[in-house]
Amino acid sequence: MKSHIFYIRKFNFITDESEIDVSSISPIMRRKLGLLDKTALSLTSKIFDDKVQELIFSSEYGEFTRLNTIIKQYQEAGEVSPTQFSASVHNYPISFFTLYNKLNIPYQAISSGENSLDAGLVKSVISNKEILFTYADVYNNIRGFSALISPNEGEIKIEYQNTHSDKMSFEDFINFIEGKNNIYTSPFGIFEKVS
Repeated sequence: MKSHIFYIRKFNFITDESEIDVSSISPIMRRKLGLLDKTALSLTSKIFDDKVQELIFSSEYGEFTRLNTIIKQYQEAGEVSPTQFSASVHNYPISFFTLYNKLNIPYQAISSGENSLDAGLVKSVISNKEILFTYADVYNNIRGFSALISPNEGEIKIEYQNTHSDKMSFEDFINFIEGKNNIYTSPFGIFEKVS
């Protein structure tokens, strides 16, 4: 069983549409964004700083509503809007963030079904870089989390153990980050606060 220490320098989360703030994005660009995009961009914009070396975004469903629109459009008209299509790809929120902010840093988009939060978190932890990790999903209900993950410094020190465990919920993860629980488990391993 491998163990890995990492730190969370700063974090934010969203569980309701009223918490989304994309006022930093121009109105002309804002109107083109879907709910998932707004959730991810709100979180990422609040957390980003100059130490970030890489961005990692994860989502289980991605831009589900936009994808449904494209499918209906194709079924009814036999064609698809190129703009709608380009905005439906899984990496759109994080690529939009880098383009809009003129950033020249690498990014990755991850989807691992119901384990997308955990897969993105583990990828961020084992990267051993200053990572800005963002998870967002809006299918059924809004849930999003973003954190600056560091191998060296931060407010919250966590030990990750690479061992199979039971999956906990998004709410359990937020309780863990906020300090209400000391352990969070996932199929990818156990996360435990270190004092």
